[in-house]
Amino acid sequence: MSRHAWFIKLGLDTNPVYATNLISNYVSSRVPNSLSIAHKVFDQVPLKDTPLWTSLISAYARSNQHHNALQLFSHMVDQSQSNPNARPNHFVFTAVARAIASAPQHVSLGQTLHAHIIKSGFLTGNIIVETAFLDLYSKCGVIECARKVFDEMPSRNLVTWNAVISGYVQNGQERQGFELFYRMKCREFDVPDEYSIATILSGCGYVQDVLMGMQVHGYAFVSGFESSCRNSLANMYFYCSRVASAEKVFVGSDRDLVSKLVKIRGYVFNHMYAVAVKYILSTDNAVEILVTDQTIIVPLLTTCAKMHLLNVGKQVHGLFITLVDSYDTARLLKESKVIIGSALIDMYSKCGDIGKARKVFESWLPERHVPVWNSLLSGYINNGLIEDAKALFEDMPEKTIVSWTSMMTGYVQKDLPREGLNLLAKMYSGQEGSRLEGNCLTFVVALEACSRLTDLDKGKQIHAKIIRALPDADDNVAVGTALVDMYSKSGNLCYTLRLFDTMEEKNVVSWTSAIMGFAVYGFAFQALELFQRMVNIGIKPNEVTFTAVLTACSHCGLVNEGMQYFTQMRKRYGLTPDEEHYTCLIDLLGRNGRLEEAWDLVEGMEENHLSDGCSTGAIWAALLGACQLYENVEIGKKVAEKMMEKEKQISTACVALSNVYAAAGMWNEVYGVRESWRRKGHADGQPGLSRICTQSHDRRAKIRQISLRNERDIGPRSKVFEAWKYGVGQIYHIGGKSKNCSIYKSQNWLRVWDPKGQPMCLKKGRPRCAWVQG
Repeated sequence: MSRHAWFIKLGLDTNPVYATNLISNYVSSRVPNSLSIAHKVFDQVPLKDTPLWTSLISAYARSNQHHNALQLFSHMVDQSQSNPNARPNHFVFTAVARAIASAPQHVSLGQTLHAHIIKSGFLTGNIIVETAFLDLYSKCGVIECARKVFDEMPSRNLVTWNAVISGYVQNGQERQGFELFYRMKCREFDVPDEYSIATILSGCGYVQDVLMGMQVHGYAFVSGFESSCRNSLANMYFYCSRVASAEKVFVGSDRDLVSKLVKIRGYVFNHMYAVAVKYILSTDNAVEILVTDQTIIVPLLTTCAKMHLLNVGKQVHGLFITLVDSYDTARLLKESKVIIGSALIDMYSKCGDIGKARKVFESWLPERHVPVWNSLLSGYINNGLIEDAKALFEDMPEKTIVSWTSMMTGYVQKDLPREGLNLLAKMYSGQEGSRLEGNCLTFVVALEACSRLTDLDKGKQIHAKIIRALPDADDNVAVGTALVDMYSKSGNLCYTLRLFDTMEEKNVVSWTSAIMGFAVYGFAFQALELFQRMVNIGIKPNEVTFTAVLTACSHCGLVNEGMQYFTQMRKRYGLTPDEEHYTCLIDLLGRNGRLEEAWDLVEGMEENHLSDGCSTGAIWAALLGACQLYENVEIGKKVAEKMMEKEKQISTACVALSNVYAAAGMWNEVYGVRESWRRKGHADGQPGLSRICTQSHDRRAKIRQISLRNERDIGPRSKVFEAWKYGVGQIYHIGGKSKNCSIYKSQNWLRVWDPKGQPMCLKKGRPRCAWVQG
């Protein structure tokens, strides 16, 4: 500042030479707003020359203020038309190339400038400018142009080699970088420096080529670069999951901050989060580490949330509190604080400590930004606290599409799909402020709600919104799969298949949704044909796929085929059958009267295959239902005894056994079972809830049990309508049977028509102490 004042007194501040000197001093100093002051010095000079322009453009480029640098260069070009002393030179072109390299969106400007320089002949033989543009193309991802510049260069230096090798490594073409490194070292006899070695080591880490990395390590040792490349070596070994080798590199030399950061990042990359936290706590500058790289905290908290490591998460929380309390919080980026706060809330929520999450939200973060609100909202939803989530949602000062989608997800997960769709309508109406447009996840959740309601009309409306909002919806596998699932569950199988065939990309979930759609409606052969198509194109089925296949076999009585698929599941695909697969298989055997075989299968399976805590209640219930269907009292009694061994299944067993007796006309035994049940303190089974949907109504009917022998048992439409209208549905009575309605056990809905001919869908809810016979 004293020099500047002296220049002003002498009238030298308007001289380009002295002004250039002042700008250099300001740029190299640590004076606040030094670049702004330097620009003011620049503006005071009436007649600017090339060095003056170059000094300020270079300063902006080095400070990553590319916009200002490019704007100045544009003004310089304009003034050079009238001022020959202000024409750009190779220093200016180098600075501009550096500025564009930090702003890849302006790469076309760099190409235009490069072409202008080539045409003017200025580039010929100028290795500095050529290297600058080579580096520009590399950093902007136009590696083909970078290679062309490199190949056409008459001479190259080590900086040129490093620039093109680094370009290949940074753009995911590590092997080409390795080839150039070999060519530089062995053919052109240029000696790589530590930067060359560090770049190649990074490439080895990215592709996890530990053998190549070890060879480079050997070369670094022989060349005397091992100590200067120690961090790069350790980073390579960490990326290759050779943690022990990385730790050996650091023996006695991990005392500087950079080395500690490399070590911590390496532990995080290899999912050694507890080790990373322990190492941070053991250092004497833990706060400085977190200040230098705050990105370490979020991965640690995210993984603690996924793996439910509550104690480790609390340690990370303690570190961050220390950081906030002991460091200059003004230097702590507000954005980082919000991100870390959101991660803390998410960690506590997913670890089940929702109270602590709420405490973080209320007291630790007085400035509650939208991501923080959304984190707590998701926490309530993930913990099933839908009322708390609703209250928080209503209190939110600002709602984003994430907020709306999260709340919709909560409603659907709590089996409140109608409320979820109402919320979507409210979002589109703009009642809470500006009207928002749904994204992919929003529409997937909305389609799931329509699937649960089997509301085809509402699903078509959502489909129309998708077409309007997402022009590329055909390329989105999640949205396409949700549409297939909605149409298939709503019974529109023709459109399901048409939509499925037009999907650009299909995954195993897409195929499974289509197969299940045909399976639950009894189109077994179409379902099995889809399964064969999926296998033929190389998509491996999962557990849910086999549930759909076995369901198809069960509905059409394909016993032999079902047994074959069940065997394939274990032997060909290595999948372990779970409760649903055994339930489908028992249901398949039971529907075809092979009760002895089903009994033997369940008895052998319970000890050999489901001994890892998996429940067998649904499997026994399926067999007990088959006993009722075929009036097999003997096996029914044995099944009921097995179920009564588990206290949670006593109610279900008693109800089902009384139904078996009733089916066989043994009413005294029915009375005895129910009296015994009441004496043990059990109340009568509460009726299950079934949802009945028409074009304009969505009501719930109480249904104790629905019984079906075959489709001809469907009674008059007026009886079905009567059950819907009055919300009754007492279908099974002591002393007789009635045939008001029908439903398949493995389906969740039945499409019927009311007396006026309007379509009506009866959707089965979760039965309470009652088994729904198929």
